[in-house]
Amino acid sequence: MNAPDIDDTGESVRKRLVFYFSGFDPRGASHYHKLYVEESKKQAAINGLNLEVGERQRVHRLASAWSIKCRNSGTETDYEFLRWDDIIRRHWPRNEFQLLKAIIPSYWEFLKANWFWRLYKVSWTSALTVAYPIICFMGLFIVSLLLAAIVVIWPIAMDLSWWVGILPAAVIVAGAVKLGRWVDTYLHGHWQLRTHCAMQKWGYGGIPELDKRIDEFAEYILKRVSSSDADEVLVVGHSAGTILGTALVSKMLQLQPNLGRGAPAFAFASLGNCLPLVTFLPGGENLRGDLKELASDPQAGWFDFSARRDGACVSVGDLVTMSGVSRTEGAPFKPIRVPVSLVKMFSPEVYSKIKKDLFRVHFQYIMAAEKLTDYDYFAITAGPVKLASRYPDRSQ
Repeated sequence: MNAPDIDDTGESVRKRLVFYFSGFDPRGASHYHKLYVEESKKQAAINGLNLEVGERQRVHRLASAWSIKCRNSGTETDYEFLRWDDIIRRHWPRNEFQLLKAIIPSYWEFLKANWFWRLYKVSWTSALTVAYPIICFMGLFIVSLLLAAIVVIWPIAMDLSWWVGILPAAVIVAGAVKLGRWVDTYLHGHWQLRTHCAMQKWGYGGIPELDKRIDEFAEYILKRVSSSDADEVLVVGHSAGTILGTALVSKMLQLQPNLGRGAPAFAFASLGNCLPLVTFLPGGENLRGDLKELASDPQAGWFDFSARRDGACVSVGDLVTMSGVSRTEGAPFKPIRVPVSLVKMFSPEVYSKIKKDLFRVHFQYIMAAEKLTDYDYFAITAGPVKLASRYPDRSQ
């Protein structure tokens, strides 16, 4: 398949700026640059795009970047990775006991807000995906403590020295930790728990340095846009980055109300969104306000790409009204939902393996496929066609 050439219809891109907001992942720009290089080469076999990806450079204390040139059309893209991995590492529980300390207050807020039931009514698969990590983690923790307590008490009941049961109890607890880590290599539940706890804490104003970083990102991006001759500007948020990306774009619209009016074209692309993680909480009023701002803006585009198979996201329903936010009368309907069909991307044999790996499924949005579908991350971020022009029937 040959990639389309640039034309003069206004739908083509000669120069593009992409600002990528990752999910809650302590891996930084080096990891994501390597992933883009490797996966874009694989995708080239089916989309026909001959992409030349440049070296990663630190262009600002807030961003690392690499250039991408589409040799088919001459389209040039400056792809910038927005850095918040330093904040993530500061809020990344490093062991099970730190994770437990984070879980207790966060999940108490989820329970008080009836959050699980609200999510279940929207998408039972998402609710199940959210519930199983806490059930597994807390279940294993409680069972191990009960067994350890029995082992400690039993010698005392048998008139033996109290210390006789200490070592076996310690072995039980250590074994439970090891078992939990082994299970987590397959289920990636600890990763989800860390994300949920951090986003709940942020939603309730508990990570002020992240609020400051979002404000800095907004000012930085607008400055880059004002000094660029780009035809298209994309802010891309993945996973938890869709939550923070919503706040970021809202801030940009507050600072620059004319964003998206005329050139350059501007759009927010949310991949595997998990907005209800915060918008369903009583303390998420700030994000609901940001959601209202973004959904009401008449010009800035918003495309949401989410897969039903991805239980870590919410792929059905109206992201705005389900969060308790009313739509502005006369405003264009946003986000434009573009379903991502993973089953169409792979052969049955490959898909049967991929679908069992939640972590892999949730990262498929920024990875290559076996078969070409209407969702192609590398064509969106580096190809010659504007995002809105790729989905004209949905953009009306």
